[in-house]
Amino acid sequence: MKNFLNYILGPLLLVIITSSAYAETGYISDQLIVTVRSGKGNEYKVLETLPTATPVEILEEDKTHVKVITPKGTEGYIQRHYVSKAVPKNIQIAQLKNEIETLQQKMQSGQQSLQTSVNDINTYKQQITDLSQQLTQSRKEQERVSLEYKTLLSKSDNVLNLSTENDRLIEENRLLNSELLLLREENQNFHRSNMIQWFLAGGGVLLLGWIMGKFSRKKQRRF
Repeated sequence: MKNFLNYILGPLLLVIITSSAYAETGYISDQLIVTVRSGKGNEYKVLETLPTATPVEILEEDKTHVKVITPKGTEGYIQRHYVSKAVPKNIQIAQLKNEIETLQQKMQSGQQSLQTSVNDINTYKQQITDLSQQLTQSRKEQERVSLEYKTLLSKSDNVLNLSTENDRLIEENRLLNSELLLLREENQNFHRSNMIQWFLAGGGVLLLGWIMGKFSRKKQRRF
């Protein structure tokens, strides 16, 4: 009875132990072609042949054989020593090459981004330099305009004074013109009065001469 239980339980334990490795990935090792058979042994039918480094899905395994599913979906057995869970060197090399290419692409992209950033920084520096020059020029222009404003402000005071003086001179000129007109009018009146006086004087002389002449003639007649 005990032997019978060992006979029954032994395979069950083996199945339980081997089933714990379900869906684990293994690889065909060495440079060879491995056959996938329908059972554990060379007497079973060959279902498929796999070259080195072919990944297979491990379903079960024991000391002699591994039950796998191939990339084509074939389910069968391969001798245990042909399957390795370590990634083959050629796949590792290919992965490393892919990683190196990816890193190189990232590095190139990073260098391009860095160059772009450097160009942007140089552009910003140039813009800052241009703006600084413009700011300096604007400050100089502001100082010049401020000086001109102060000068004009000072001149405006002089202009105001000149305007006041000009108004005063205009008023004086107006008064002088009025006096000149008055003097001219008085002069004209004086000339008129002189002419009248001279005319009257001349007329008086003529009248006196006429009277004296007439008187003289009468006197001569008497003698």
